[in-house]
Amino acid sequence: MKIIVIGAGMVGTSLTWELTQAGFAVTLLEAGEAGKGTSANSFAWINAHSKPPEGYHRLNAAGMQAHRDLARRFGHASWLNLIGGLEWRAANEQQAMRDNVDELQNFHYPAEWISAEQLQQREPALHLNGNEGAIGWFPSEGWVDTRQYIQQLLQASAEEGAKIVTGSKVVEISQVGDTVTGVKTADGTLHKADLTINASGRWSDKAPYANPLATPLAPTTGILIRVPADVVPVSHVLATPLFHCRPDGEGVTLLCPNEGVYDIDESTPQSRVNELAADIISKAAAIWPKLAALKPAHYQARMGIRALPADGYPIVGPTPGITGYYTVVTHSGVTLSPLLARLVTQEIQGQPVAELKAYRPQRFLKDSIDD
Repeated sequence: MKIIVIGAGMVGTSLTWELTQAGFAVTLLEAGEAGKGTSANSFAWINAHSKPPEGYHRLNAAGMQAHRDLARRFGHASWLNLIGGLEWRAANEQQAMRDNVDELQNFHYPAEWISAEQLQQREPALHLNGNEGAIGWFPSEGWVDTRQYIQQLLQASAEEGAKIVTGSKVVEISQVGDTVTGVKTADGTLHKADLTINASGRWSDKAPYANPLATPLAPTTGILIRVPADVVPVSHVLATPLFHCRPDGEGVTLLCPNEGVYDIDESTPQSRVNELAADIISKAAAIWPKLAALKPAHYQARMGIRALPADGYPIVGPTPGITGYYTVVTHSGVTLSPLLARLVTQEIQGQPVAELKAYRPQRFLKDSIDD
């Protein structure tokens, strides 16, 4: 079977690797550079908490395990950083956090309470004010270096025979009646396939996709700020009342204001992003005082746009009434990519996959998803 995968982010790259391993003839088409879209502008936190209902939580927990399994398959995975996560919230959100941790413990997810002293031991550079309240510790969590992940999987896929084509924008989905037969790219090339997979993320509701092939999305926008690690030295993923942060490779820490702290969208100019980045840095200086002296020339701020389906859950499966076409679009793509790639490959091989039942495209024809 010939398969086209559109989009070389975390999802498309993972699919290309798994499908190639299964013996399919795969062509991966990417409009720009591999991994330079949403995947490059993601906080890239792998976790499975605050992700209700239970079925979706368990899907994400399985995604975390899939990362560990994939690392073992490669033998060396410099992209996987399972350093653990720490969380504390504002006073008015403490009960919600307690309820979340109680639920996670009932699900047997690694989650425990630690003291402020234990937090200080794990992160000695933090300047705590004594008002942190309950502090959650999630030892199985971490982050993914998406650039390294994508590079390693694409190289391995190419070595196994996959065709990787970058700088090749898909401008048309080719159909004969109700059957998708391939795609046309901007250079006029017609790529024929038995199955075309839409892994375009936040672009999957735009041209060349049109109903019923387009996906209903409600993307959200965040700000990512790369600061020197000697100014903000952290060893874990931190989720605080105003921002998240984590290590981001040698010499760099990534700082990300929490969703809802600032009102921004895709149209927000870079000048405004820079203003908001300076504001959150000034607030974070209460925890890391060296930030107060950090000049704009010494950090980089950019926007990240999340590929969020309209109801928040993955969209995975064939489109009703259309053959030769399959969609894999999701939020939490960093956590879920290796798992979804494996499950989708099984399904394409003809094996029923119960874990995907709740996330089919046809659910948007109903009032709600099936849990």
